[in-house]
Amino acid sequence: MIRYESRRELLSEVIRQAAAVNATYVIPDLQRPYVWSPKQVIMLVDSLFRNWPFGSLLLWEVRPDCFLGEEGIPHRAFWQMVDRTQNDDGVVVPWLGQPATYRMVLDGQQRIQSLILALGGDQYSFRLYDTDWALDLQERRARPSNHWSKGFLCLDLQMFQEELERVGRRVRQVSIARILNWVVLNIRTDRSGGPYPGNYVYPLPTREEHPGRFIRLSRFWDLAEGGLTEDECEDRLRQLLIEHGVNDDRDLRHLAQFMQISANVKVNSFVHALQIESFQPSLQWTRDGYSDAIVNIFTRLNTAGRTLTREEITLAWLKIGWNPAQTGNRTAGQCLKEMQSVFRDCGLTVDMDEMVRLISFVWSVEARKGKLLESRDLLKGEIVRSMAGNLAERWNVLELNFRRGADLIKNRDLSENKGSFNAIIVFLTWYMLVSDRFDTLSQRVNVVGRNNLKRDLDLRSARFLDRWIFGSQWANVWSDSSVQSFQNCATDLSDFHTRLGTCPVNDFTRTVDAVVDRILDRVSEKAIEQITNIVVKNRRRVHDYYSFLWVWHRLDEDRWRYSRIQMRIGRNSSRLEVDHTVAHALWTGLVENEVNTRLAVFIGNEVERILIAPDGFESKQEALTFINILGNCSLLEKSFNISRSDQWMWNFLSRVYEFANGTVLRDNWQVSLGLSNILTGPGPTEEITVSKIREALSDRDTSIRRELIEFIKGKKHRMDIDVVPD
Repeated sequence: MIRYESRRELLSEVIRQAAAVNATYVIPDLQRPYVWSPKQVIMLVDSLFRNWPFGSLLLWEVRPDCFLGEEGIPHRAFWQMVDRTQNDDGVVVPWLGQPATYRMVLDGQQRIQSLILALGGDQYSFRLYDTDWALDLQERRARPSNHWSKGFLCLDLQMFQEELERVGRRVRQVSIARILNWVVLNIRTDRSGGPYPGNYVYPLPTREEHPGRFIRLSRFWDLAEGGLTEDECEDRLRQLLIEHGVNDDRDLRHLAQFMQISANVKVNSFVHALQIESFQPSLQWTRDGYSDAIVNIFTRLNTAGRTLTREEITLAWLKIGWNPAQTGNRTAGQCLKEMQSVFRDCGLTVDMDEMVRLISFVWSVEARKGKLLESRDLLKGEIVRSMAGNLAERWNVLELNFRRGADLIKNRDLSENKGSFNAIIVFLTWYMLVSDRFDTLSQRVNVVGRNNLKRDLDLRSARFLDRWIFGSQWANVWSDSSVQSFQNCATDLSDFHTRLGTCPVNDFTRTVDAVVDRILDRVSEKAIEQITNIVVKNRRRVHDYYSFLWVWHRLDEDRWRYSRIQMRIGRNSSRLEVDHTVAHALWTGLVENEVNTRLAVFIGNEVERILIAPDGFESKQEALTFINILGNCSLLEKSFNISRSDQWMWNFLSRVYEFANGTVLRDNWQVSLGLSNILTGPGPTEEITVSKIREALSDRDTSIRRELIEFIKGKKHRMDIDVVPD
């Protein structure tokens, strides 16, 4: 078992050790921002003085001999100034050296940081835009501007006097939240430069404009000690008031009483801490086992309403091991954010965890023989730090190929159909390896040979992308066994990377095809199984067919040409959606009529009566749900709403401009989409029965599924985009 020690820590000592040079309390450096507001800090101090529960801490004891080499979790000191006007989060407490033993705060860092800002010392402050100050403290929405103010938490003597009057001069009933104020101490250094408009409303008061009104709360806290008499408190306060320009000492007695209350809080406020003991070799624990347990505790811990992830720990290592000199003086965070923007411009919304997973995957393929990072690896600096150096060195190449790959995804119109981002990661890694090797090999052939090779590679990349995105999505590999599927792909791509390294020009495309076949083989069987078996019985769920129909509409040139006709009635545009050919209500009426006709001449018992159904169906319910078969669906304008009507499709189509003026012939359109008058609407002399519709839809359903299977097998390709742009 992991060993824990339950500790009862004096809160003032926790604050002191976290705020001091050579701090013994540190924060895991996940760059998760400090999220509390100045008003929340005041309320926390108020709760502290009311003796309300502070909450517990979860600590991890770390000593230099806990790990070998550069192991552990990247960490930093608490913020000395929280700065929300810049890209970083502030200025940290300076370190002169590392203590012999320190405690990493896994849970409780927001509360500790807040109390440090309030009670840590003269230098602790908040720097916010004036609009943020106004909204937080005054609930006032100010006009946006770049002006900022640096605030220090102070005891407001004017508000102290007013609060005393409100509570009948009873100091113990004074509300701490009412007597604290964030204050600008130095107008020249604690405010942004001008010019300010003449009617500008400053969000914070200043000490210079209100002389003798404000005393730093941290100074008051530092002077408070247990066991002091009121006279002793007064003696200490006189000097403090003089230093702050307070000449009126009429409230000295009440301030002395308040100092005694502060001293009582200081010496009697404890926080409960559960401390995970540092690693000790034993029969039970190996170093890797212990590391794995710590990281799992760390990643499962819910802090500030969300769960920490492996990617956040990895990003912390990337940031401290990155070499900006190799990436145009851009940090790891800046490089990843820029790439996020590139993906966003291509229609892909990618969060930071996904970005970290992408580059971790690439690094594992190129540098670790495909072995993905495990939890225990995240405590090993010599492993994860080397990833940062390797990726920084390769970043210019990676960035170029990621951009090319993202453009291809955009050009193939796959942004909304990408499924899991894991599929994108696998493709981008494959594309990066192929493009990297192509750039090397192309230098060894003439211009014509290079262009031919590039066109061939573009075509293979596009077709692999299509089959992989939809094949892995239909095979459901990312939800059923995502970890193993991801690892299998990494292994395949690592072997591919090795083979590419020695691959000559004349063997390049064969090598590329081999790994494409290998990767697709992992999903093809399950994807085909899904294509064969997917059945929707409820009209409201036919959207489940969307990706299948999206592909099918593009597998034939004529079909795609006719599919692009914007079949809408009126001027309003709408998005494409899965809709029925034979309307749900229309089909229900046909089934009901046929069943009622048979019931009218039925002779038999009640059990046999219940089983009466149209030909080809075992029950009436089976017949009713049959209309939601894939073969009855296409992608049509959402505004049509055919599925809810009791009309034939032709009643809608005949009013569409292209059909009404003869630009598009009904028969040509129907043939291209595998339809006929039996499904879209009979002529004056045609008789349509349930059996005829069932047969036509079954044939169309079989045809659609057959073409989708051929697509997965690589025998059919999209016809909407024939050439990949350079």
